[in-house]
Amino acid sequence: MGSLYRIAAQRAQSYLELPEELPTRPAGYSGTSIVGGRLGTEYEHNVEWATPRARALVVSKMLRTSSILALAEEYLSGRVTACKLHVPRQEGKSAEAAEAIERWLGIGEFEDAGGRLGSNMAIDDLLRHMLSARIYGNAALSEAWEYDEASGLYWCSLHRRRQESYDAYITDESERLLGIVQRVGYTRGHIDRRVLPLGETLFIAHRPDLGWFDGRSVLRPCYPHWRSEQLRYRLEDLAANKWADPPQRGVLDVDRFARFANGGDGAPVSRDDYTTEIAGMKNKLEGLHSDENGHILMADWWKLEEASSRAAAYNPEPLLRSAEHHQRVMAERLYVAWMTQGRKGDGGSRSMVDTQSSVVQDATVDCLQWILNALNRQTVRRFLKVNFSNLDPSEWPFVTFERGSITTPWWQKNAQAFASFVSQNILTMSEEDERAIRAASDLPPPPAEAPDAVDRQALNAGGRMKTPAGQRESRKPGLSKKSSNPFVERLVEREEEEEE
Repeated sequence: MGSLYRIAAQRAQSYLELPEELPTRPAGYSGTSIVGGRLGTEYEHNVEWATPRARALVVSKMLRTSSILALAEEYLSGRVTACKLHVPRQEGKSAEAAEAIERWLGIGEFEDAGGRLGSNMAIDDLLRHMLSARIYGNAALSEAWEYDEASGLYWCSLHRRRQESYDAYITDESERLLGIVQRVGYTRGHIDRRVLPLGETLFIAHRPDLGWFDGRSVLRPCYPHWRSEQLRYRLEDLAANKWADPPQRGVLDVDRFARFANGGDGAPVSRDDYTTEIAGMKNKLEGLHSDENGHILMADWWKLEEASSRAAAYNPEPLLRSAEHHQRVMAERLYVAWMTQGRKGDGGSRSMVDTQSSVVQDATVDCLQWILNALNRQTVRRFLKVNFSNLDPSEWPFVTFERGSITTPWWQKNAQAFASFVSQNILTMSEEDERAIRAASDLPPPPAEAPDAVDRQALNAGGRMKTPAGQRESRKPGLSKKSSNPFVERLVEREEEEEE
């Protein structure tokens, strides 16, 4: 965990409240590497995980070098970004605010519009960066506000802040987090820092109960196995290189030496001649270097042969089995062990694979709920506070997601039972139910002139006033569903043009 700076109580509130003038330029900088403060020994014993920067560098290296870890990160991120997000229209919630949130985030009926999160930020990018808090322990995005005259709303753009740049935390006397100190570089021997006030920052930490503001990375339990896996592959690569270019030894051909190396007087080769020739061969081979100018003139009675048999010198099976074991453990920790089924000696029954794959669905629901809770609790609340200050907080709508886009709902597994419940009035279909069914089935929204759930209920009941929804509308006509009238809209536009 980084350093903690405590400030006076009278300054604490300024970090949590929105400033009087909303900043158009986001606080902090992105893409700057720093050296963070060391963590206490009671938190982490490995030096690779002892500082925020060291931890971020190790995590990035693990994702680059391990195919299993990269697969798990990409797979879970893809599952999360594939979910259908929307803002439900509920009784007592502002429909206008719900539409503004969907337009801002680019979700619901504005999914293809891209949203107004910034030129380099869409809802998928936002979810991916927030989900990186599971990998790195925490994540932060700076907020910048800009007024749009056409819509009459303040749009909030979000900007990523890399985990390597977090240096310290600012808290009040009660240790409530107020801001993040970010290192942005060095100038004339001094460290440049910027403060990311929590009132202008979307901050999320994974398992703060274990790692406080630093959180806990899900890759921390995988680190020993990743290190062992990398070592096994390194040893296998070294053994393969040695097998491809095995060591050789020089051999003296005694017969050829005795035949061609006798003296000019024809005297036979003596024992001293053999000893001298072998010593000379040793000196010349030891002095030979592997470069472009290295060479040696070999006598006819010299031979070079492999020091050992290739078949006996190279057997990668033990190293590969050990690496696959560590990969399997990491895959089980990250809920993707079912993807390794089919490997030689590392498969499993189909029932086991089905159980593990269903765990991924539960993990996806849990991760997306965790992300949306942080988003609704921080940036969405500030968006509503800025643009809809006249609303009571109980009227604020929030972002949610379709569970049916992750797990198969029971009504799709047993459609006949579901239809029976509806026909026997055990279940009363509403507009929200129809929208959820269409979203889970990947069906387009109904046209505006199509009858809704209340219209169908009125048709079956014999009149709109015979339905509970119709009776509520009669008591409060202002809360009834609004529909556009093209003729009235043209008259209003013509009147505005005449006034101009």
